[in-house]
Amino acid sequence: MHQKDHFTDEVVKLTDVTFAYNGTPVLENINLSVQVGEFLALIGPNGAAKSTLMKLMVGLLKPKAGEVRLFGQDIKRFCDWNRIGYVSQQAAHVNTAFPATVEEVVSSGFYSGFGKLFDSKKRQEAVEHAMKLTGISELSRRLVGELSGGQRQKVFVAKALVKNPEALFLDEPTTGIDAASQQEFYNLLMDLNRNEGITVVIITHDIGAAFGKAKKIGCVRDKGVYIHENTNEVTQEHIAEVLGYKLS
Repeated sequence: MHQKDHFTDEVVKLTDVTFAYNGTPVLENINLSVQVGEFLALIGPNGAAKSTLMKLMVGLLKPKAGEVRLFGQDIKRFCDWNRIGYVSQQAAHVNTAFPATVEEVVSSGFYSGFGKLFDSKKRQEAVEHAMKLTGISELSRRLVGELSGGQRQKVFVAKALVKNPEALFLDEPTTGIDAASQQEFYNLLMDLNRNEGITVVIITHDIGAAFGKAKKIGCVRDKGVYIHENTNEVTQEHIAEVLGYKLS
């Protein structure tokens, strides 16, 4: 289980952050803090720059203005990338013909640019631990292309977990997955958050599945982010206003 950082209780902090595409701002003056141990769900309509916001958080994009800090350090000087795991939207679009086993994909998390390589014994132990945490140990020899959508997403979470990160960032990980698999996936994230102490930040359209799991809701719209510390504040009417439709 992860312990709180000695220097800060914040995993990520954005201060007056603005980002623009081709000179047109899509996020303006964003102030957002994610505390150690939180489970934050980010919602919003299509085109609201949710993915852009997350890429700013994990250093894949640089802000036009403002400051991003990871674990209390300016992201421009941050080097300890093994402390965060990131599951992009593209993870769901794996080439089903690609001849890689589950174990091979999970192990490839060591080669994604985050941190130093472990020795072979520690690497194998970490791979087995990540698969155990995500409940996919029995799938280790299966080809990823043979798995269901829900199983594949667990594989990519395990890949992100392989270096024992303190925070996990996921960009719409349950797109295209059936409702039962969505609930199972959110239960997995809740277990990682509660039992392993991993901070979770997720972009989602599955608001019904996220409720009861996320501790905090962030609405991304109109170039801003509006945080609800209490999920009970976010009513069906509010969701309809934010997303343009009501919960079924």
